[in-house]
Amino acid sequence: MDFERQPVPVAPAAHYAMGGVRTDLDGRTTIPRLFAAGEVASTGVHGANRLASNSLLEGVVFGARAGRAMRESAAALRTAPVREPEGGRQAPANETQRVAWEKCGIVRDATGLREACAWLARGPAPENMRQVALLIARCALAREESRGAHFRTDYPAKRAEFAKHSVVRKDAEIVFR
Repeated sequence: MDFERQPVPVAPAAHYAMGGVRTDLDGRTTIPRLFAAGEVASTGVHGANRLASNSLLEGVVFGARAGRAMRESAAALRTAPVREPEGGRQAPANETQRVAWEKCGIVRDATGLREACAWLARGPAPENMRQVALLIARCALAREESRGAHFRTDYPAKRAEFAKHSVVRKDAEIVFR
């Protein structure tokens, strides 16, 4: 996308997507050029579940910090080569969103999560959306319990061994710490 020539796509988000992406205090994640702020970020300022005032603090304070950090790195982004999609047709963004919502949404199970992982692993989606959705699906598949906003129909109860943060990285096993 060329943000100087077309608007940034913005869509409403659900309030139950809270605190999953680890960031530094400027919203940087471990994925180059991916920033997170607000509900999706895990800054360490609040716990996993948030109230409206907490998300306001996260959105305003950390949103401003992430915005500054992105602006400072904009010169490097303009000169970086644009990565072309690997092989073949890409699915439209709305198809990726549909798969993520239906298979990884509020109510999940192992079958749907495996189907989402397989679909996303084939790489039919725009790269940034594909990576984020795949990380969510893999992490949800590994967490064999229901806790907070994560509900698995095949594991409806909390389990003590999962009373930890899950850490998921591309090309690595999910760990619970």
